[in-house]
Amino acid sequence: MTNKKGRNFQLFTILTEKMGMTEIRKWLEDSKRIGMSLGLENTHKVLTKLSLDLSNTTIIHVAGSNGKGTTCAMISVALTIAGHDNILFSSPHLCRVEERIRLNGVPISDDKFDDAINQVRDICDQLSITLTFFEITYICSKIIASQNNVEYLILETGLGGRLDATRCSKADVCLLTSITKEHSDILGQDIYQIIAEKAAIARPNKPLIVRRMHYEEFTQTVEKIANNCGQEHLGESSGIAQCKYVAINDETSVLGEAEILASAVLTELKLGQDAIKMAKEVLNWPGRLQLINVDSQLFLLDSGHNPSGLSRVKPQLCEMIQRYSANGKWNLLFATSPQNDLAQMMEIVNDIIQQDSCETIVLTKPLGGRYPGVEPSKLENMISQSSNIISTDTPSEALEYLLSKSSDINGLIVSFGSLYLQGNILTHLGLDSDENLSLIAKPSKITTDTEG
Repeated sequence: MTNKKGRNFQLFTILTEKMGMTEIRKWLEDSKRIGMSLGLENTHKVLTKLSLDLSNTTIIHVAGSNGKGTTCAMISVALTIAGHDNILFSSPHLCRVEERIRLNGVPISDDKFDDAINQVRDICDQLSITLTFFEITYICSKIIASQNNVEYLILETGLGGRLDATRCSKADVCLLTSITKEHSDILGQDIYQIIAEKAAIARPNKPLIVRRMHYEEFTQTVEKIANNCGQEHLGESSGIAQCKYVAINDETSVLGEAEILASAVLTELKLGQDAIKMAKEVLNWPGRLQLINVDSQLFLLDSGHNPSGLSRVKPQLCEMIQRYSANGKWNLLFATSPQNDLAQMMEIVNDIIQQDSCETIVLTKPLGGRYPGVEPSKLENMISQSSNIISTDTPSEALEYLLSKSSDINGLIVSFGSLYLQGNILTHLGLDSDENLSLIAKPSKITTDTEG
């Protein structure tokens, strides 16, 4: 006989499956209500209870403000090309949560992901622990890495470093990419406090590869952390990380910078460099300077989602607009999540619009982010070009408006701003399969610019 609790559970399962979401995925989705949590205690407890065997896996841990995702993707592609099985954990995802855990560049299967989530939930129930969405997906990446006995696990931090859930992992090589003043409401108002937080991914007696920055006290701040970097509550003894600095010219492109940093990591791992050059040529990092051709309509997608990120990618973005716009025609599709300095963000947007004579500006709100997007009406008031501005409620409406016109009229459709917006576009266009979202995609489906 089924008791009341059992009947309720069966009913809940039936309802969630009818809505297209299994009960275990509903549990994962509900974890978003917890929001963000900086701290290691709960994650460490669950990982300790799981007791995963990663003794044969070399772990690469990457933190920074800009460029860390592209660098992690470059490392993963290079390792895959060289024949080394690897898992990449990154965030956020564009279209499907499985993107956060890629095996040899390809999002993991639904079944593997569900199995890992179930394991995490069982431990949470045993320990009466509640985890965030990020913590759950991170732990899942380690479970899947252990199950597949991969040679390499690449971990991209979410926010910060010292208190980021990924810090609970051991690491064999750590990397700091470009660091700017970001998330100051969480990481602190002082740039050196932010640098210190991110540098705290350093592990005792392990190399810390550092993208050299021009801040006056940058080196001193990094080395102060590196010289005493063990976290005892994680079972680490106090020790010194071996800092190795990489100088990069300010004129270097985003992709070029990722290539240099990825090369430094592979050198540290005593791996060959041939795969890096090839990785740069074939890397498909969805939503990052990505060219897509759909029924003769050319799109350029990029996720310069904060002032520093958009400023960094602006030269390459403008060059690509000039190169790929048909007869100088291009349209902008723009949306953004809330920004601490929205005015600065919009100054860069206006500069791009004015430099390259945008025909029409279509504004909308991204869907799927942690916070609701900025209202199009607010953005409209911050755009200096007063004519040819269209505001829409959703990315789908924005795309329907643009695609109602022929590609000859549109020219190039450029979308930048929120990373979630780029995911909304890919989903709307039906480009959200494993093949499309793989880091090594078929050129006929998605083409990523690989020059410079």
